Amino acid sequence: MLTRAVEERSHQTAALHTRVATLEVENSQLRTQNAALQLSLMGREGSTTPSSGLLTMSREPWETAPKNAPSTCLADEILQGFIASVRTDNLLSAMSVTERAAAYSLKPKLCSLIEPDRSTEDDISNVAADMVRSYPEIETLPKQVAVFWNMVLLLKWMVLLDQQSWDLMPEWLRPTPSQRETPHAAWIDRIPWPRAREYLIAHPDITLDDWAAPYSSSFDVSWTYDPSLVVIACIAPDSGNPELSINPVYEEHLRQLRNWTVGDVFRQQFPEISKLVDEDTAS
Repeated sequence: MLTRAVEERSHQTAALHTRVATLEVENSQLRTQNAALQLSLMGREGSTTPSSGLLTMSREPWETAPKNAPSTCLADEILQGFIASVRTDNLLSAMSVTERAAAYSLKPKLCSLIEPDRSTEDDISNVAADMVRSYPEIETLPKQVAVFWNMVLLLKWMVLLDQQSWDLMPEWLRPTPSQRETPHAAWIDRIPWPRAREYLIAHPDITLDDWAAPYSSSFDVSWTYDPSLVVIACIAPDSGNPELSINPVYEEHLRQLRNWTVGDVFRQQFPEISKLVDEDTAS
């Protein structure tokens, strides 16, 4: 009798442990789903509910990401997937905002672009460098560094959504109202000229396939000096080792939107957008 009671008690205990383990798995899945839900809601605006509207109004500008549509090209699929995965890791991480920001380099890691066999600890620079190298039309060093710099600054802010990364972006790269309110292809966010981005959002029939070749081969950053001068060697403060960096003079040159222009190939294919580019560079 006693033996049977002990056996029944053991079975009950085992069943209880099994149930507890099941509940722990279910709770873990719920936490993951909740994190994914929070991720999907990041950057959304324009809800019809008053409480959501008040929440949107109270947000700082750097807290709201562009309203991107699902990816329709490989470049967007790669970059949107990268951003989503890092944001999910951030949501599930116990790190503070400051600690998360410290995990990424304050400046673009140029060796990711110049030395393709050498990856850096900065995943954002690595991803951006791979993307730039995938466009053979961007053939000169000044243009490659310009696109790389532009992409790294934008990606870092879109990953962190913090004030520091927002402040590092030139004002013209920050999202326009249409980028915040209207679903659009993510590649548009990487275009330098705000008026051109607004036009592209209003004309979604223009795809990256239409845009990439004439833009990549025709845009220019008006650097009239030796191309090699866009890069300098300096001592890394963290390791004390020499590393390549963007020449501060060239970086300041890139921050002036008037230096970003387009040539005849682009102007023939996109005359209306070319006028908007000229307006942006003149303002």
